[in-house]
Amino acid sequence: MADASSIADDIQRRIDEAQAAMTEEVFEGMLAKSGTDPADLAALLDVLAIGITNGSWRNSCLENWHAEGRLSDGDMMRVNSHTTHGVRQRLRGWTREFGVSSSEGLAGLTVDDADALGYRLFRWLTNPERKLQAGATLGELARTEADLDEYVEHADQSLRGFVAQMEDKGVRFGLLRTACHGALACQQWWGHPTWPERVDRFMAMLDNLEDDHWGPSAKYRERLLPEPLGLRDRSTVRATLLKAPWELDGATAEWITDAGIGYLTLTTNAPYTS
Repeated sequence: MADASSIADDIQRRIDEAQAAMTEEVFEGMLAKSGTDPADLAALLDVLAIGITNGSWRNSCLENWHAEGRLSDGDMMRVNSHTTHGVRQRLRGWTREFGVSSSEGLAGLTVDDADALGYRLFRWLTNPERKLQAGATLGELARTEADLDEYVEHADQSLRGFVAQMEDKGVRFGLLRTACHGALACQQWWGHPTWPERVDRFMAMLDNLEDDHWGPSAKYRERLLPEPLGLRDRSTVRATLLKAPWELDGATAEWITDAGIGYLTLTTNAPYTS
């Protein structure tokens, strides 16, 4: 990678201008437009958990393992949502431990405090004995020491970067930045403010063969396998999707992902308005 001295002056100027344009107020506006109230600590931690999980877990060699067939699409939904849940739990515990009860209170945290969070997340995410919702442990999913090491290195770099972005402009700035990543890049994830609307949209189309999602003459629906037994109780399926999609059985999760829950067209992407 080129050092700063080898970058042309005009390019460096543009980089500096872009970095200067990134402020807490800009991030707050982006979060509001995506449906998250940036002043609501709980809502902010929800999308922050998504951003951390996407960066340090999903966007790693996990994608290669998925492509190789070690995890199905249904497995990915269960594993990723459960990992997001675990990250969110640790974020909530971290804020309680440091006495943070509001979004503004994040500004009082130090980089050392954030480093402690990053280390805790790293230890949990990379634990080879961590049980994944697909049934295997992380070590079993990795299969080889080399594959596990590849993921460990990715998580280490991702979480170090997560903490490093707080060094110049403060902890709240860095947290807002990662929360924006979760809110804007992962709108189809459990925990996103639009997830309840996605679930209701999915449940409404299940028994409506004329829904546009199924295409002309419901051709898309005809290509799916018969519904698994786990889909029979619609109210239970809805409740599980809303609260804990990782608790779905494998066959039901697979059918739901095959049916395209992640590709639904929603009426709005921002239920929160400032």
